[in-house]
Amino acid sequence: MRCSLVVLVVVAVAALPAAAQADTPRVKATCVGVSTCNGWFTTDVHLRWDIEGGQPVAGCKEIWITTDPGPAGLFQDCTAEDPSSPAHDTGYAKITIFRDTVPPSVTDVVAERPPDHDGWYTHPVSFTPKGSDATSGVLACNSATYVGPDSADARIVATCTDKAGLSASRAFPLRYDATPPDPGSANLKTGDKVVRLSWPAGTTATVMRTPGTEGSSSAVLYQGPGSGFTDKKVRNGRKYRYVLTLTDPAGNSASRELSAEPDRHLVGPAKRATVSGHPRLTWTPVRGARYYNVQLFRNGTKILSRWPRQASLQLKPKWRFHGRRYRLKPGEYRWYVWPGKGPRAENRYGRMVGKRSFTVASS
Repeated sequence: MRCSLVVLVVVAVAALPAAAQADTPRVKATCVGVSTCNGWFTTDVHLRWDIEGGQPVAGCKEIWITTDPGPAGLFQDCTAEDPSSPAHDTGYAKITIFRDTVPPSVTDVVAERPPDHDGWYTHPVSFTPKGSDATSGVLACNSATYVGPDSADARIVATCTDKAGLSASRAFPLRYDATPPDPGSANLKTGDKVVRLSWPAGTTATVMRTPGTEGSSSAVLYQGPGSGFTDKKVRNGRKYRYVLTLTDPAGNSASRELSAEPDRHLVGPAKRATVSGHPRLTWTPVRGARYYNVQLFRNGTKILSRWPRQASLQLKPKWRFHGRRYRLKPGEYRWYVWPGKGPRAENRYGRMVGKRSFTVASS
């Protein structure tokens, strides 16, 4: 009988220390408590370095940046090493920090067109701003449009923004008037061989009359500044048409037509007016009149006659006439006016200025 011998040998192999396979050190910069240092900062910047798996060996400064380093920014880096690794693995990071705390400058605005008239704009106008920024640079300037209100001291506000997000605005002056003058308040008064026109001051006026002078169909009688014009080249009883054109400093114009028929006439009180107290009687001056004769009647009886030198007479509450006392009591009155020629003793009178009635109301 053959016998077999099997020998089982168990060999215990001890694990040899493997070469350190540690990760490369990780280096990361943080700014102002955030994980990124990208972009532009507009406040002080606190820079620090976070290192995992190693130790700093170069750079890696923790600093405060409190001034603007300029358009190129501030370069910083950090090198870390893992001393436990056979190869002394290193990690590296670099950053450039940009800081801008100064807003841009708005240097100018460029209008889309020149002023419409003599330095004035009369329609909406757009402006394109120009700006500068020495650090981050200008990102954009917003255009602005002026549409009113009218003003000789208007302002257009332009705004520019830099790449750091800072904005600045600046006002630029302009003169703007889009509203024509209003000739609606112009006034016309007639008198004895005279027509007087008046209008608001601050404009240039042109007065054209039809018919014109010296047989012309129409003529410009006045052109210039001021607030009125007196036309003495007229005849009583003839109708005249005036075209008044007002032009403001911005070149805006507006016209109005007025008609007149000059003649001597009573002015106030108005026809059949009811008055209280004692009124002033007024009428248009008559050319060449040395004085006037005013007569006042009540119930068909003359109760007053006066000879004022001016074209008005203030009635009094009481007076004497032909030895009798009168007072201005309630009732209806009629009055007449004649112009006096030459010395009063000659009793020469011209054509009657007018006649009119008024009523004194009960108090």
